[in-house]
Amino acid sequence: MSENPNPASAATPPPETAPTEPPASSAPTTDWPVLDESAPSEAAASSSPPSDTSTAADQSSLAAPRGLSYAVDIVFCVDVTGSMTPIIDQVKANALRFYDDVQSNLTTKGKNVDQLRVRVIGFRDFVADGAAALDESPFFTLPDDRADFSAFVNGLVAEGGGDAPESGLEAVALAIDSPWTTTGDRRRQVIVVWTDQPAQPLNPSVLPPDIGTRVPADFSALTDAWEDEQGRMGSSSKRLILFAPDGPGWSDISGVWENVVHHPSQAGGGLSEVDYGTIIDSIGNSV
Repeated sequence: MSENPNPASAATPPPETAPTEPPASSAPTTDWPVLDESAPSEAAASSSPPSDTSTAADQSSLAAPRGLSYAVDIVFCVDVTGSMTPIIDQVKANALRFYDDVQSNLTTKGKNVDQLRVRVIGFRDFVADGAAALDESPFFTLPDDRADFSAFVNGLVAEGGGDAPESGLEAVALAIDSPWTTTGDRRRQVIVVWTDQPAQPLNPSVLPPDIGTRVPADFSALTDAWEDEQGRMGSSSKRLILFAPDGPGWSDISGVWENVVHHPSQAGGGLSEVDYGTIIDSIGNSV
């Protein structure tokens, strides 16, 4: 139930001017909650009334940092099987300018970020590819590490995977378990998945031992890891963006998990229909 923002005048407007709620839409939404409201500095600020010069936007957005520092971590879970050549080629072509593109998008949206880090998890299919099904990078701090980030991305090769589906849920689990930054007054933790195939059910028996210890045993346990308010990711700072087909795994996530935006992709199309600018804008909206 929405509340009237001006209670003192709630009884005076004529019926025809009363606010109405917009119709429901099934399209993906990017109206994310505000950035990391649980940060201690913001909790302290919210305990007293705002000053005469502050506004609601000052209290809840990146547009008015008021001396606070903002840190954003992004983890890309990239399907690197053979069909994914179109999107992988896009990523490789834009890796060196990724930082500038994200910052430009954020600036246009009136957002300010002091620290931006990114890491990549390339995945295939543990059933078909064994240990070669996974390729993880560390976090790269941008722009300082942009050459290393570009070198890692350019080393990804679209091959393997066998038949659909792929081991995307394992990649998401490893992304959740990332060494997220603890710096900054406010933080945002963003996972972006790129795949054109449904996800294999989680199956610990097919994982190498070192990976098996980091991946939940089933989808219910993976959901618990995402929803855990005391887990690795902050309850209000985490975001998940899916560029993935409607199908097992991804539809389950978008139907159950909080803070998820799903952009359905064409199965088997390598995300050729996804524009690089759309990816940048989705990231900007999530911050």
